[in-house]
Amino acid sequence: MDYATPRERLELWEARAREMATHLSPMRRAHVEGVVQTCASLCRRFDEPEYRGRLAAWVHDLAREWPAERLLQQAEAFGIVGDDVEREMPFLLHGPVIAAWVRQEWGLDDIEILKAVANHTTGRPGMGRLELILYVADAIEPGRSFAGVEELRRLASDDLERAALAISESMIHYLLGAGLLIHPQTLLTRNDLLRRVRARSGGNGVTGWKTELAQSVQGWRAGRGKEVGDGNPG
Repeated sequence: MDYATPRERLELWEARAREMATHLSPMRRAHVEGVVQTCASLCRRFDEPEYRGRLAAWVHDLAREWPAERLLQQAEAFGIVGDDVEREMPFLLHGPVIAAWVRQEWGLDDIEILKAVANHTTGRPGMGRLELILYVADAIEPGRSFAGVEELRRLASDDLERAALAISESMIHYLLGAGLLIHPQTLLTRNDLLRRVRARSGGNGVTGWKTELAQSVQGWRAGRGKEVGDGNPG
């Protein structure tokens, strides 16, 4: 694709992703549309090109409804090394797999978009701005209605790292309470975000939203329980 600008190339890929999203279930499609909307808003707020956020959002769940066998086969074909948790819960591979797929099949070569898509479920230590935007948008898009989500939305409009930390801790608390496996990357992500927030605040800036976080954890259990418990987190 020899288009005049990188933006035009990304917008063509966005059109392809939007067309692929029409084949998702209505519930998943509504979620993706909500993430697109939220990504665009956060990109405007944090000075990230909106068209990059939209593309990442349209792509992020395109493989979310692929059967477990297909995800495992594609991961092997792309050289994605899964761990014991991913082998037991293959849906965790949907981000890395679709990132590798669009890179190979479409030639999508924007590394920041690919990283955001690949890491939107578990996060990763050292996430950049676009990765944080998609990670946060996936949790707070308009379709989410658990108790505490409004506080997370307010937090996200002010501080992406704090919002990502709150979301990471909410998910960890939920998984512990539900007796589910926790991907090691999720724990590494939480610790990295905590260090980043502490470093910016002199070590004292992580307590202001703890009450709201406790509320959001309870809401996550109620509002995300079915989705996560049956192996379907966003």
